[in-house]
Amino acid sequence: LFRPPNNPYLADYIHSTRRSSMGALLPSATGASFALAAILEKGGNIGVLVDQKFSGGVETTFFGRPCQTNPMLGMLARHYDCDVYPARCVRLPGNRFRLEIEDKLVLPRTADGSVDVDATTQLLTDVVERWVREDPGQWMWFHKRWEISGRRRKRRQAKAAAGR
Repeated sequence: LFRPPNNPYLADYIHSTRRSSMGALLPSATGASFALAAILEKGGNIGVLVDQKFSGGVETTFFGRPCQTNPMLGMLARHYDCDVYPARCVRLPGNRFRLEIEDKLVLPRTADGSVDVDATTQLLTDVVERWVREDPGQWMWFHKRWEISGRRRKRRQAKAAAGR
């Protein structure tokens, strides 16, 4: 699952280069979560880019600043009680890449033992932050990662004003 760039030419280029090595690619859109769930139902594996801005998502802290993050991976992990392994592609010299898969995450749980979606979403955000700190040159965002949607921004401003 990925968020295609707004620029259609860039989106086509990225999709064509990734498609050859990454299998089926699902752009994040209405119905994408059902497609991912169907793959999990059949015992398949999925990959989700968790470093994307997601308006209306779970509020997480990324580099000390609030941002909105898609909770879908946490929701799928809760529903299917499936393992989650952080993975990243590292650029190497000579147009090569190294896929790094880390140990299985210990997902935060609620009192009833189910996966805590909000805490899992924050945990995944923390993993991405650690990776960026390790090697900032590997990362570039074309979107406003820290932009908070209007309603949430107003709530945050009201809380801040009341706390003064």
